[in-house]
Amino acid sequence: MSASGGEDEVPPPYLSTLKDGTSYFTRHPEPESWCCHGHVPGLDPVTHRRAVCVHEAGHLVVSLDVGMHVKTVEVDSYSWVPACGPRLDFTGAVTHAPYELRHSAVIMQFAAGERAEQRWLREQGRWTEKRGWAAEMAALNDRGRAIERLIALTGSYDLETVLGRYVFLGDQVEGILDRHWPAVLAVAEALDAAGELTGDQAAELAGLPNPMPA
Repeated sequence: MSASGGEDEVPPPYLSTLKDGTSYFTRHPEPESWCCHGHVPGLDPVTHRRAVCVHEAGHLVVSLDVGMHVKTVEVDSYSWVPACGPRLDFTGAVTHAPYELRHSAVIMQFAAGERAEQRWLREQGRWTEKRGWAAEMAALNDRGRAIERLIALTGSYDLETVLGRYVFLGDQVEGILDRHWPAVLAVAEALDAAGELTGDQAAELAGLPNPMPA
């Protein structure tokens, strides 16, 4: 695959505009009417928490697969009051030791959470385009962290070129998740119960080695 990309690297086809006026290219269409992307899924708190755990487990398992040493993975809850009303929400994080890896490997780790969450929604029979879009919006921070490496990888500042590569690498992540899907589910279940796992605990649950730090 050349630095300039290829015909199979197509940028996200939709344009979504958030309430602050910021626009993003997205793989899923923006709902016709919505208050905040947190309320869009309409999931009960138990299901929403598990979805976030699957998201973080996706990051973790792909991290292990591409050679990142994981220190911790966690999920937490918080309450906030957007304009559309009070909401209980969930957040998570995977903490890594320093690493020296090719750009594509790191980018795939960033893309893994969103892809894992969307796969889980489909398998649970809870998939809708709105929920797919909401999961994509919730992963905008992951995409943002990947941008610098995407620019370095593609040699381009053109947004369509950069995001086309992100979608392409996200599609490659689907194969990694497919190979390790039982591991993702095992880590998500344990994370949901405990709230936090060490990297070694999570790696043991996944049946994968926790690579040595760089």
